[in-house]
Amino acid sequence: MKNLRILIVEDEPLVSMVLQFMIENIVSATFVIQTSVAAAEKALQQNLDFAFLDVEVTNGKTFEIAQKLKRKQIRYVFVSGSRKDDLPHELQESAFITKPFHPAQIEEALKALPC
Repeated sequence: MKNLRILIVEDEPLVSMVLQFMIENIVSATFVIQTSVAAAEKALQQNLDFAFLDVEVTNGKTFEIAQKLKRKQIRYVFVSGSRKDDLPHELQESAFITKPFHPAQIEEALKALPC
């Protein structure tokens, strides 16, 4: 089983811990957890398999991060209390999970990944 490298961009520590716990119960993974857009930008230099993005984090919105992941063909999903309608037009087709989320939603998001 492949150990996945998963980026979590979330500025609420409790939410990122719960998300990490849920993911660990689904797949074998190494986590890169960032709380800001600037830190997430640096994390994009690493090899990643998947990303979970909150829309609004410290110092901005993660829309540019999502666009870069899309260009690199790295799957991602927004996990946010924001509304999907608030995404820019070019990201409207992105996978989106509304907070509060459930383990089944996280599992569904990861389903297509090679494990």
